[in-house]
Amino acid sequence: MNILESTLLTIANLLYYPVIVGVLLALVQQALAAGKFLNELKQRRGERFKWREAFQKQHETYMEAPASTDKAMEYDLIYRLRQWQQKYSKSLSANRLVIKAGPTLGLMGTLIPMGTALSSLSQGDLMIMSANMVTAFTTTVVGMACGLTAFLMNYKQTEWMKQDLFECEALCERSLVEHAPEENPAEVLVS
Repeated sequence: MNILESTLLTIANLLYYPVIVGVLLALVQQALAAGKFLNELKQRRGERFKWREAFQKQHETYMEAPASTDKAMEYDLIYRLRQWQQKYSKSLSANRLVIKAGPTLGLMGTLIPMGTALSSLSQGDLMIMSANMVTAFTTTVVGMACGLTAFLMNYKQTEWMKQDLFECEALCERSLVEHAPEENPAEVLVS
């Protein structure tokens, strides 16, 4: 049993530095994401919506020479809308990763040094114990802060994405109605 315990302790100690690096990377990523979020918030307050404008430009280019049939045009517009939605959603994936990884890395960064701290406590070395406890608690705080900020930003960005998607869908539907062939009044009377 002692071999198993020492193997697990070795594995945990080997994970210590990768976990600390992971927490720091999550913190850097969240700092960059916060900057992007604040920039997008500023643009939205100024009535400029980057993702919606990109779709509108692509849509206007397509509508200069749309497909020849209504069905083909409908399929093209749906395809372009889904492609746009996929890119938009992909831009939010880093935050989604930090939502889960930040707290997990923080917890790992807590538990790994606590093992060493408890071991040093049993040997009476309070200096090593206190250093490990400081590391343990700070990694928890940083990991949880990263997860929380990622969650809050992702929540708002998802709301924005839904709003933009609604507007882009309405634009496509409007284009389909405008380019639909006018019905023959005789055909309407017969049916």
